[in-house]
Amino acid sequence: MRIRLRESSLARNRHVAAISATQLIRILGRSQAWIFIPVYLADVRHVQYVVIGLLFFGTAMVSLPFSIYGGSLIDRLGRRFAAIYLPPVIMLLMLALALLVYLHSPLYEIYASFLLVEPFTSVQGILDNVVVTDTTQEAERTSAFSAVRIAGNIGFSMGPAIGGFISQAGYFYVFLVPAVLTGLEWVLYIRYITETSPGNNTGGKKFRFPWSDRKFIVLSLLVASMWFVAGQWGTTLTLFWTNVDRIPNSLIGVLYSVNGLVVVFMQVPTNWMLARMRDFNRIALGGAVYAVSFLMLAFSSSFIFLIVDVVIITMGENIISPVAYSLIGKVSPPDRRGEYFGSFQLMMGLVTPFAPVIGTALLEHFSYAPLLMWLPIFTAGIILSAMVSRVGKSLMASRRPRGEITRIS
Repeated sequence: MRIRLRESSLARNRHVAAISATQLIRILGRSQAWIFIPVYLADVRHVQYVVIGLLFFGTAMVSLPFSIYGGSLIDRLGRRFAAIYLPPVIMLLMLALALLVYLHSPLYEIYASFLLVEPFTSVQGILDNVVVTDTTQEAERTSAFSAVRIAGNIGFSMGPAIGGFISQAGYFYVFLVPAVLTGLEWVLYIRYITETSPGNNTGGKKFRFPWSDRKFIVLSLLVASMWFVAGQWGTTLTLFWTNVDRIPNSLIGVLYSVNGLVVVFMQVPTNWMLARMRDFNRIALGGAVYAVSFLMLAFSSSFIFLIVDVVIITMGENIISPVAYSLIGKVSPPDRRGEYFGSFQLMMGLVTPFAPVIGTALLEHFSYAPLLMWLPIFTAGIILSAMVSRVGKSLMASRRPRGEITRIS
């Protein structure tokens, strides 16, 4: 499918194209592991829901220092350095995880392997965001991040469905596929990602966090708060579908594939419809859509109903995701983008780990009453959306715009 982009210069941007391609490949593979490791742990290894939630909490906690140090390293050592050395590390860790699952190794070894993957994946995400920001102008950035998201969700439209079917042959293959595909990512990074740093880095030898930029910190925490609600998508929802709605793996894969397809076909129209909406109002709207769509899960387990609800959940995702990263790009100094994106990732890491912990705890206690489970998530989503709209608008109005650098295509 040909994706029409608003800016012709963006359509010719080889860095955005390369990042989009790696996103497609990465999510095609890793989405299988992300979606089905909770099912593997719950159904095969009989791990409690809360423990699974704590595992995902642990991945986020382990990633926190990597966010700030990784972002600073990207500024200091360069974008290409990170692009060349991150994929082989991730590939080896994913291969180790696959072998541990195949050998039915002790749970602590599987936990440790899974925990080690996430920090490097987090830094890779920062790298991609920085390269896209380096090589685009502010006016085209939302479209650029949307293009990357669309490509990733083409992979997501296939990955969980494939994983749902191959998990029936063995969960080993669910973790082997992303290890192999990471090797292909590596080739694309080596071939197409050049150094995009503005070349005037002021970071010196110290790792820095922008403590003095209080408005950035508040903005980042407000945006990150929305991922507490969005974070129910994944671990909590997969376990809910498996153990409350009794949906088999193959159909869970189909539901996640619907999510990917809705992003592919509706992300650009969503951007067009909301082009005149202020960034924080858009984020607040997306949070409210998320809140309502999760509450709807309490009322039916019909597969057709679940497909419709996944479409609505995904529209919340389409509304929030690209503009959130574009917003961080707007407030980041050109020579400290790695630091700022890393700091944003750090603050997301302070908020989002609580999503699977609280979600799985609610599932543990209220699996017999879905309304009691989803009502607190709905309430939190509405309150957080109101805060984002009210506080964010005043902060952005008082913030002086950052300068731009010459775009490198």
